[in-house]
Amino acid sequence: MLLKDEQEEKKEKKLDPRIKRTRQLLQQALMGLMAEKSFQAITVQDIAERATVNRVTFYAHFEDKYALLEYTMREMFKQRLRSQLPDGSLFSPENLARLILIVCELLAETGRQCPPPHGQLEPLMEKQIKAELYEVLYAWLAEASSGKTERRPTPEQAAMITSWAIYGAAVQWSQKEQPEPAREFVQQVLPIIIASLNTSKEEDEDD
Repeated sequence: MLLKDEQEEKKEKKLDPRIKRTRQLLQQALMGLMAEKSFQAITVQDIAERATVNRVTFYAHFEDKYALLEYTMREMFKQRLRSQLPDGSLFSPENLARLILIVCELLAETGRQCPPPHGQLEPLMEKQIKAELYEVLYAWLAEASSGKTERRPTPEQAAMITSWAIYGAAVQWSQKEQPEPAREFVQQVLPIIIASLNTSKEEDEDD
């Protein structure tokens, strides 16, 4: 899974600037339309017209509107990760808290910008955010467990379980009628997430 995403990242960086620009236009068009009506009501023609491209150009980049939505959700999350958790960041309670906060803020922002119903939006968003969470967590845990053959669970297992836990907690918070501030919520769930990882800064220092 990690190798596949690394390959996709390299391909993305090599894209012709014109292709990147067209995809950005399509993403912006989709998000603009989603602020006005439900995803279900949006058509490929709507997106193409808003992006000032034709349908042929749209289909040259994406199979359908669902593929564009998946790409858009993942790119939005990646951009936030890059700005707040630079490449080379290591596992720490502070970085883990920042990661949870990024998810909470993205869900809250999407909920404000996109009118209901969210029936088709939520599964696609969940898939993409969990996938990115897994990549970040796996990289952290693999580094932290390097050379420690007795560590259980494995980095793969811990990353998968924790990505689900973080996303589930963020969804629960975002769906509250009157949620507490995101930063306050993160501090509440952070000890639980750290415990689920079965690793901490103190453990690493003691080994």
